[in-house]
Amino acid sequence: MSVSVAKRTGFFSPRVASKSHPKVEDTDVLAFFQQLSTLFRAGTPIYEAITIAGQQCQSDKLSEIIDQLARKVAAGAALWEALMSYEDLFREEWIQVIRSGEQSGKLADILIQLVIQIDAANQMRSKIVSALMYPCIMFTVSLIAVSVMLVMVVPTFAEMFDSMGSELPGITQAVLDVSDFLQEKGHLLFGGLAAFYFGMRRYLSTPEGRNRRDRIMLCMPLIGEVVVQSCMQKFALNMALLLRSGLPLLEAIQRVRGIFSTNAVYEEALTGVERHVERGGGMADGLQRTGLFTSFVYGMARIGEESGTLPEVLDEIETFYRRKVETLIERVTGSLETVVIIFMGVAVAVILCSVYLPMFSMAGGIG
Repeated sequence: MSVSVAKRTGFFSPRVASKSHPKVEDTDVLAFFQQLSTLFRAGTPIYEAITIAGQQCQSDKLSEIIDQLARKVAAGAALWEALMSYEDLFREEWIQVIRSGEQSGKLADILIQLVIQIDAANQMRSKIVSALMYPCIMFTVSLIAVSVMLVMVVPTFAEMFDSMGSELPGITQAVLDVSDFLQEKGHLLFGGLAAFYFGMRRYLSTPEGRNRRDRIMLCMPLIGEVVVQSCMQKFALNMALLLRSGLPLLEAIQRVRGIFSTNAVYEEALTGVERHVERGGGMADGLQRTGLFTSFVYGMARIGEESGTLPEVLDEIETFYRRKVETLIERVTGSLETVVIIFMGVAVAVILCSVYLPMFSMAGGIG
């Protein structure tokens, strides 16, 4: 009995092929690593595994990059070396983890852990973006509303106040001065802000600028707490992953230091930890000496070193700080919402008072 094959045309064509897109999304990178992990565990050679994963990729750009990766691997390069050519797409921490997996011969197992790590990081990022979206929208709308009132609404009352000929209250005169300034020199203000933004962006791209930025952020209320707790979670997560791949403690610390290249303060601190361990000291003591790791981290690390269960203890630390970061983000976003609401309320109240006070004075004079 023959079975007819459905024609792949028209509305009723089978949805066998996935829809492609030009950009590279986080889900594309996650799917690539998931497929590599599955293929490696099935015993597929590395070149063939990369080629198959590239064929399944829905991102046109990532598919081209994977094809280039396959060519470099076929030419004799290690996978982590090939990935380093695309550091704008594959993060330093991912490359370091893959490097340790290749060197220890546990790449398939390491990729499983890496996929879990990337997925958890994506979920955390989505939560942060979702939490910050509402305050940012509120602040933008508030700023636009206040600017429109100052530039378009207040000037209509200024003509009426001029015709009154009487002395205006201080708050009214101040609002009128701000309104005049925005009308006459608003373009200079926005130009100055744009120049400041691009200047700061250029400065922060320098080593000195990054170092100063990181130090300031660590000292800021609430924001500093989020940064510190995030670094604790990132340190524990990557250290556990690297130690499980079979790396010695000193080499794992060196790799984690490379992962923290985006944070100059903690990169410098981990350099000190590396030197301390290199001289024969324990990691926990090295962490404590930096003054940048919490007592919970180096206390738990000391227990893990003494009991020989450091990777398991680091997993507990990672879970603890991941939950703390989520709680802190909720606090920060709640505080931002409160600040934006207060700003909007005060700004509108000041503008309304500046408009109505002269009217009340005029009405009292008539009375």
